[in-house]
Amino acid sequence: MKKILICTGGTGGHIFPAISLAQYLEKKKFNVDLITDYRAKRFINNLNLRNITFINVQTPTGKKGLGLIYSLFLIFFSFLYSVFFLLFKKPQLIIGSGGYASFPVLLAAKLLKKKFVIYETNSVVGRVNKFFLNSSIKIFTGYPLKHLNINNDKINFVGQLIREQIYAAKEKNDLKKDNNFDFTLLVIGGSQGAEIFSKTLPKSLNKLFSLNKKIRIFHQSGNKEQETKIDFSYKKNSNVTIFNFEPNIEKYMMLSDLVITRAGSSTLSELAFLQIPFIAIPFKNSLDNHQFYNAEYFFRMSACWLIDQQELNSEKLFDLVKDLIINKEKLLEKKSKLKELTKTNVNEIFEKEINNLL
Repeated sequence: MKKILICTGGTGGHIFPAISLAQYLEKKKFNVDLITDYRAKRFINNLNLRNITFINVQTPTGKKGLGLIYSLFLIFFSFLYSVFFLLFKKPQLIIGSGGYASFPVLLAAKLLKKKFVIYETNSVVGRVNKFFLNSSIKIFTGYPLKHLNINNDKINFVGQLIREQIYAAKEKNDLKKDNNFDFTLLVIGGSQGAEIFSKTLPKSLNKLFSLNKKIRIFHQSGNKEQETKIDFSYKKNSNVTIFNFEPNIEKYMMLSDLVITRAGSSTLSELAFLQIPFIAIPFKNSLDNHQFYNAEYFFRMSACWLIDQQELNSEKLFDLVKDLIINKEKLLEKKSKLKELTKTNVNEIFEKEINNLL
């Protein structure tokens, strides 16, 4: 049995693609281990994965003094753990998909001269992945990255890994639009920088109910703290559903005519795969501004609408959504563009590449 190790960070953008690949490879009779950090626990309940290991690491980025020393200590301890883990498990190939949890594992792999590849889901190469680019035997990308200072023969644009449940949702497509509503909107605030989605967006969206249309809104607040900041009249509207983290977010996506979202790679790739038109408002403080560049890729291809957070105001957003409610043919144009951009066989491509490397 072929032995694969996947290491990745614990955010949704990192863990969802890793889980997708791990589940697929297990079905193909690979022996798969997954290493991530403790943040991932909120995303992986009830998932059928046999071998998941959590390591206690924290990013040193932006830290000073004792905080920096402590984070470096955790990384060093995780590195020592990873050395023994690799010696014991003896994986034939390691796949690093970014996040600081993958750093000690890839460092151990480099020390032990183990074969590893990099998978970059964002349109900007993350710092951990960038550190190991030259040491990796192959670089897989979710976006068609350019201008990497590295041998182009190593780079392979494979597309975005999609969660199994997203494939299933599209295949079944049994969630019919509710004929009682003219328009359904989904707001996905995400876990980072969600305050603007809780405070600014409701002011715009509340005005939609003054239109002569039957409108429904599903609004993800991110967490309970953010939910308290949502305008009371908006929150208590019977046509507004507020929720926090939802592992089966696709059930809301499939009911929606339009989504307003941050620009994490997983969310955008899932919306693109399901061909759900979206307005992207990238988190302005994302590392290396990767959320903006994720959204810009779709924007340049005329596949989404893009609003810079700095330029966001209630009138601008209201006018845009109002226009799309009235002129639904604009949504159909975006759906067509998203279909053109989406790769549907990414897991199969990965399997073929892995078999070639082994």
